[in-house]
Amino acid sequence: LFLFFLCCDSQAVIEPTTSGYTCSLNQTTSPCQTYVYYRAVAPDFLDLASVGDLFSVSRLMISNPSNISSPSSPLVPFQSMFVPIQCSCNRINSSMSISYAGLNYTIKAGNNFYLVSTSQFQNLTSYQSVEVVNPTLVPT
Repeated sequence: LFLFFLCCDSQAVIEPTTSGYTCSLNQTTSPCQTYVYYRAVAPDFLDLASVGDLFSVSRLMISNPSNISSPSSPLVPFQSMFVPIQCSCNRINSSMSISYAGLNYTIKAGNNFYLVSTSQFQNLTSYQSVEVVNPTLVPT
């Protein structure tokens, strides 16, 4: 399962669709580094290791910008964090390209695109955008 996040160029005011922010493949801002705002939630994401694994980044990459004193410190429920991601412009089809952060996530039995986008990724993406970048995947 690939995930795409609603990232955008901060200079442009572009309204997203449910599939995401459109972009132009020749933009000079692609790829870009940015941060997502994420909150620690029980039971699966109360330590930096599990949040880092979710976003494929190290604990230090989260603890430093989030002002967390130790990367091994436990998190409290709803503790705020800034998680770095890299965005790029990704062609979805011949007429559409969207801003994209390519993260791998293994969907678990009983999950669907909606649960993954709203629970694990806390609405940082929409289930429609996850479907767009995973057209052949059928969650079971």
